[in-house]
Amino acid sequence: MSFAYRADIDGLRAIAVLLVIFNHIGLSIFPGGYIGVDIFFVISGYLITLILSKEIQNQTFSIGRFYKKRVVRLAPAYFTVLSVVSLVAWQVMLPDELSRYFDSVFYATFLMANIYMQREVGDYFSQSVNEVPLLHLWSLGVEEQFYIFWPLILLCFMKRSNRQWGLLMVGSFILMSLLYAQQQLSVNAEKAYYSMPVRAFELLLGALICFLPQIKWSKWLAQTLVWSCLALLLGTAMWLDHATPFPGAMALIPCLATALIIYIGQSVQSQNVVLTNRFSLWMGKISYPLYLWHWPVIVLFSIYMLPVNAGYQLAMVLLSIALAYLTYRYIEQPSKGFVMAANYKVILSGFVAPALCFIGVAQLVSQHQGFPERLSPQVQNQMAALNSFAHGIRQKCHSFPNPGTLANPQDCVLGVEKPQIDFMLIGDSHANSYTGLLDVWAKDAGLRGYDSTQDTTIYLPGVQRGRGEHEVTAFQARNDAIEAHLKQHHYQFVVMSAAFSQYLDAGHDLHPSAEEGSQAANHLDSYFAGLQAAVDSALASSEYVVMLMDVPVIDPDQANCSLRREWLGIERECAVSADEFQQSNAPIYQWMNELQQQYPQLIVVEPTKVLCDAKQCDLSVEGTPLYRNQDDDHLSFKGSEALGQAYLQQYGNPLKSL
Repeated sequence: MSFAYRADIDGLRAIAVLLVIFNHIGLSIFPGGYIGVDIFFVISGYLITLILSKEIQNQTFSIGRFYKKRVVRLAPAYFTVLSVVSLVAWQVMLPDELSRYFDSVFYATFLMANIYMQREVGDYFSQSVNEVPLLHLWSLGVEEQFYIFWPLILLCFMKRSNRQWGLLMVGSFILMSLLYAQQQLSVNAEKAYYSMPVRAFELLLGALICFLPQIKWSKWLAQTLVWSCLALLLGTAMWLDHATPFPGAMALIPCLATALIIYIGQSVQSQNVVLTNRFSLWMGKISYPLYLWHWPVIVLFSIYMLPVNAGYQLAMVLLSIALAYLTYRYIEQPSKGFVMAANYKVILSGFVAPALCFIGVAQLVSQHQGFPERLSPQVQNQMAALNSFAHGIRQKCHSFPNPGTLANPQDCVLGVEKPQIDFMLIGDSHANSYTGLLDVWAKDAGLRGYDSTQDTTIYLPGVQRGRGEHEVTAFQARNDAIEAHLKQHHYQFVVMSAAFSQYLDAGHDLHPSAEEGSQAANHLDSYFAGLQAAVDSALASSEYVVMLMDVPVIDPDQANCSLRREWLGIERECAVSADEFQQSNAPIYQWMNELQQQYPQLIVVEPTKVLCDAKQCDLSVEGTPLYRNQDDDHLSFKGSEALGQAYLQQYGNPLKSL
C-alpha cells in the first residue's frame, strides 16, 4: 500500500533534526532546540497510524510485515552507526568509559536506550552527557517501545468500532499520558524525560490526526496557519530552555503546532517555501541518519577536548551531514529492496543477528572491564591516580555516620610511625583530600599526624549551618567533638583545611549558635567569626595553626585532561584560569591576612603556588593528574602526593620550621 508523498513532512523532519543539532552543538539562540524530538514523535505517530489504520480497514494488516518494515526502515542505518561508533570508541575511550559505552550498546540493541539513560545518566542536560555517545538513541527506544503495543491496540479497537470511537480512544490515551507526564515532572523530572508512557501523548497526537474529519481549507487560511505554526515552532525553540519543565504540558506547544501543519497538509498541498524548498526536502530525506550521526560526532569532538567555537561547530555539522548522506545513499537506499523478502528472514538477518553480535561484544567488554591492557603503562598509572580516592584509602578517618565520633588515632597515621602524635588535621572532604600531601610532608619532616575529617563540615566553633534540625545537629555535633578533643589534647600544631571559598555561598546559611548569641549579623560575618574562633581553639591546644589553602574548582571533564592528552597523543592545554581562581578566593585570602596579623602563630600555606602562575593553574604535576576522576574540586590521593612532592622540591617543607 502506497501513500501520496508529503513534501511538508520531509520539511518538518528537516526543521526537527536541525533544531536538535543546533541545540546540541551549543547555539545559544536555540536553547529549546530539543523540541525537534517532539516534532519527530508527532510525525512518526501520524505516519505509522495512517499506514496501520488503512491496512486494518482493508484487512491486510500483518504484525510480522509491520515489524519487517520497521527493521528495513531503521536497522541498516542504526547498526551501521553502532558499528562505526563502537570501533571509534575502542580507539579513543578509556577503560571505564568503554565499559559504560558498551553497557549502553547492550540496552540500545534491545531498543531500550531510554531505560539505560534513565538509570545511569539521569539529567539529559547535564555536562556529563558529553561522554555518552548513544544518549540520543533514547528517542528511538521510546518510539519502538510504543510500537510494541500500538499496532495491537489499534487492531483490537478498529475491528470493533468506527472513526468516532477511534477519536475518543486516542483522545483518552492522550489525556491519560499527559496527566501522567505532569505528575512525573513533579516526582522525578530527569527520569520522566526519557519515559515512553510520559512521551506517549506526543506520538498519539500524531495518531489523532488520522481519526479527524478532513476540512476544506481556503488556500489563504491554510498558508496563514502553516506559517503561524512554523513561527510557533521557531519561537518555542528560542524561548524554552533546559530549566523548562518538560515534556508535560509545555510539550503541547510544538506537538500541536506540528500536528496542525500535518493535518492541514492532508487537505491542502503545502507550498510553504520553508517546508518544500529543495534543501529542506533533501535534509528531510537524510534526517534519520543525520540524527543518528550528529551526537556521536559531538561526543568525539568533546573526547578530543576541542574548543566549542564557530569553526568547530560548523565542522561538527558538516561532518554529520556528510556521514548522513553516505549512510542514506549507500546503506539505506540499497536496503529498501529487502522489504519484499520474507518477514522472518528480514527480522532474523536484519535485526536478530546483528543484535546478538552487539550483545556478545558488549558482554565481553564488560567482563574485561574495558580492556585496560589497551593502554600504555604510563597511561595506566595516570588512570590509577585519577581513581585513587582519599576517602576510600582513609575510610577509617573520614565521615562517620555519627558526626560526633572522631577517628581512632591508631587507624589514622600520617607520616612516620612513632608514639607521639605531632599534629592533627581537621576539616571537610577537602582536608581529607590533602592527606596524601601531608603524608609526604610529615614523612620528610619525621613527624606523625592524625586526621579526622567530615564531609561538608568546616571547623567553625560557635557557628551553626542551615536551619534544618538534622543539619544543625550534625554540624554542631562535629564541631563540638573537635573543640572538646582539642581541649583535652596538645599537639605541636593543628592543620586546618576546607573548601573555603564554597562556604562563602549564603546557601550554607552560617549563623551564630544559640550558645554564642547573635554578635555576628549575617552569613559572612558568622563565617569570619567562626574562622577566628577556630584559630583560637586550635592555638589553645598547640603552638601553631597551619591553614592549607584550597585548590581551584574545575570542570569535572577536565580532571582527566592530562590522561586523555597522553592516551590520544594530542597537544592540549590542561589548565584553568588563575585569575578566576584568585577572584573566587579573594575574600578568603583577605581574611587570612587579617588573621595572620592578629595571630603570628598562624601559618598559611598555598600548595597551589606549585600549579599557578600569573595566567593559569595546571591540572597535573609531572604527568600525574591532580583531581579525582570526574570531580571538580577534590584532589585524588596520588595527585595530592604528587603535589606534596613538587612543593617540597620547589619551596621546601613548611612543617619542618614548626
